[in-house]
Amino acid sequence: MNLLALEPLSAKTSGSPQICIAVLDGLIDLKHPCFLGADLTLLPTLVTGEANPNGGMSLHGTHVASIIFGQSGTPVRGIAPQCKGLIVPVFAHEGRQLSQLDLARAIEQAVNAGAHIINISGGQLTDEGEAEGWLKRSVQLCQKNNVLIVAAAGNDGCACLHVPAAMPAVLAVGAMDEQGKPIDFSNWGESYQTQGILAPGENILGAKPGGGTTRLSGTSFATPIATGVAALLLSLQIQRGETPDPQKVRAAILNSALPCTIADSSDQSRCLVGKINIPGSLEYLFGGTVSNALETVTASGCGCGQGSGEQ
Repeated sequence: MNLLALEPLSAKTSGSPQICIAVLDGLIDLKHPCFLGADLTLLPTLVTGEANPNGGMSLHGTHVASIIFGQSGTPVRGIAPQCKGLIVPVFAHEGRQLSQLDLARAIEQAVNAGAHIINISGGQLTDEGEAEGWLKRSVQLCQKNNVLIVAAAGNDGCACLHVPAAMPAVLAVGAMDEQGKPIDFSNWGESYQTQGILAPGENILGAKPGGGTTRLSGTSFATPIATGVAALLLSLQIQRGETPDPQKVRAAILNSALPCTIADSSDQSRCLVGKINIPGSLEYLFGGTVSNALETVTASGCGCGQGSGEQ
């Protein structure tokens, strides 16, 4: 996370309660201490029940949500702890795979509930990045309402694509390691070359259901980092008296991304557009006044998250 250079942004805002982030993931342990004081609303979906301390999807969802919403003074401080959250469970424990139709419904539910950003740390591996009609329409609804989807690029380790990450107006997120190099498992398909960025995705600290923390690696856990940064940029727009503009923030993140060096990777396509660059995003949005002051969708089957031990 040191690679993120978050300080120029986090020193100015820890998130605005006017900015709403939806997390579409597994069941989340909302009783975890890191969420105490967070403004989180659970939306009803087909995935019901309590988070399972031993369930893979509960670990996935709880970890992802904590990266965004973990409160100050707790074992996991998230990137945007003061933003409002919508928890939208979509990944079940029992192995029932999520159809694109169900994902589309969850996206529409998040839009109708007022989300500015939708975090999807999962996806379906596709040949050309094409989605079914239901999912296409839900993503178009996001475009129409200026809602930003931030989605995992996937961990298949190939020049391949996941939906929704490869779909128009989505921000795709790949993973880089602690040295700022693209991780071998992070996908680098064609669409990602114009709409994907790398964020830290190795040994990311987060909450685990039942209490405690763990470190996990994968594009699943790079995605909420990018979501948190986007939420802080939107919060700063509000702080400056501007109307929050998710697609403008997306443009800022993409246009300011730092290209990889030869030392990072001999194959530049693995770096997507480039590495997330917070000072550059601030410069793009606000100028020097800010920056100088500073078919089935799964969360794991297609490999958007990989475990790497606990602490």
